[in-house]
Amino acid sequence: MTGFNVKAVATDIDGTLTDRSYKLSLKAVEALRLLESDGIPVILVSGNAYPLVKVLQIYLGCSGAVVCEGGAVVEYRGTIRILSSKDRALDALRRLKEVYGCRIVESWCNDYRLVDVALDRTISREEVDRVLKDYTDLRLWDSGFAYHILERGIDKGLGLKVAADLMGIGVEDIVAVGDSENDIPMFRVAGFSIAVGDASDDVKRNASLTVHGSNGEGFAEAVNLILAMEKR
Repeated sequence: MTGFNVKAVATDIDGTLTDRSYKLSLKAVEALRLLESDGIPVILVSGNAYPLVKVLQIYLGCSGAVVCEGGAVVEYRGTIRILSSKDRALDALRRLKEVYGCRIVESWCNDYRLVDVALDRTISREEVDRVLKDYTDLRLWDSGFAYHILERGIDKGLGLKVAADLMGIGVEDIVAVGDSENDIPMFRVAGFSIAVGDASDDVKRNASLTVHGSNGEGFAEAVNLILAMEKR
């Protein structure tokens, strides 16, 4: 990362700023504040719904855009871009409920989602894929916390490109940090990417660098590296 001009840091939330029980890491919060105090805006990139991510952005003090619903919804300073429709995902949800009944458990925040349909991981991915094979225009993403049904072509990489455009910076000047498969498209478009230590092997293979620490400790370690490089 020597000589890399960092204009922003984009970070996943669940499993990167939090542990497996969704608790924010205090070390991660401190690291976010360090970035912001150094003039590096933080972009929150999540599979979660816009209201939840926006509130988190405000309370954490992050000044970058927010990328929500796995890249389908992007907001910066009041300008919102909705990149897809929810209709087909809702039809797939209806079909899943017909096939699996009460085994399908929707995320509590689906009522607040504009595009994405999220499901608790109460059945196997293979079972969900069995139904979604009839929906060739949709794709299933597994965040490790929930399944997300989105239109093909909608992912965190696309969302990050839109966020960079709204912020007036190049996506190649962004460092991305994450831990799960839906972070890989973000890694592929960012100028530099860092996987936290407990990321899957596939995520690590797609990252520019992997740190040792897991979850929030890994994010804090990544931030220390970014700030060290900025001072060179």
